[in-house]
Amino acid sequence: MAQLRCSDIRSKKPDELEEQLNNLQEELASLKTGSKNVDKIGQVQKSIVHVHIVQNQTRKDNLRSFYQGEKYKPKDLRPKQTRAKRRELTSKEESNRLTKAQRKNFAFPKRTYAIKD
Repeated sequence: MAQLRCSDIRSKKPDELEEQLNNLQEELASLKTGSKNVDKIGQVQKSIVHVHIVQNQTRKDNLRSFYQGEKYKPKDLRPKQTRAKRRELTSKEESNRLTKAQRKNFAFPKRTYAIKD
């Protein structure tokens, strides 16, 4: 059996993936106990890994679509940034001003000066 590619596996349904994974694991067990064909063992192991990758990616995509537009999301679906960036104020939060500050700015606006020639 040739090594599977992720792009080929993506079109399959979850139950088909599970069945293929079981077949690959049985094949790997028989190869490990039987012949010592190391190349074949490596190909089967990589195929198993590719099936796991596709399963995890589809699961995560489904979760992303489920939590789309929600206020709270699981931590693994939130944007990955530095700790400081995550705690920074948003642009809307920065633009908010207290009413007292708004009154002060209205009463005493920034002065503009013109220079005479």
